[in-house]
Amino acid sequence: MEITKKDVELAAKLSKMRVSEAETALYEEQLKALFKWVDELASVDTENVRLTNVNLSAHMRPDEAVTNPALAQTLRDAFPAQEKNCAKVKKVL
Repeated sequence: MEITKKDVELAAKLSKMRVSEAETALYEEQLKALFKWVDELASVDTENVRLTNVNLSAHMRPDEAVTNPALAQTLRDAFPAQEKNCAKVKKVL
């Protein structure tokens, strides 16, 4: 995938970041290097590689509803701003 200055400018716009010309050039080179590395990784033949020491359950947990209404209320009270019974937090940019 070829990364261009326009791609960097679009990514900056989508993430609501202001980037200077120098930053645009820097990010363009960094993204090119990143995608080059991804292409190198993708070209590796892993067809006959067997996974070892993989425990997927260590990375997952069951999704359980909160069953303690007092705890749920305590957590909600920790956030002064609320909307529709949910904590309202600052936007992450």
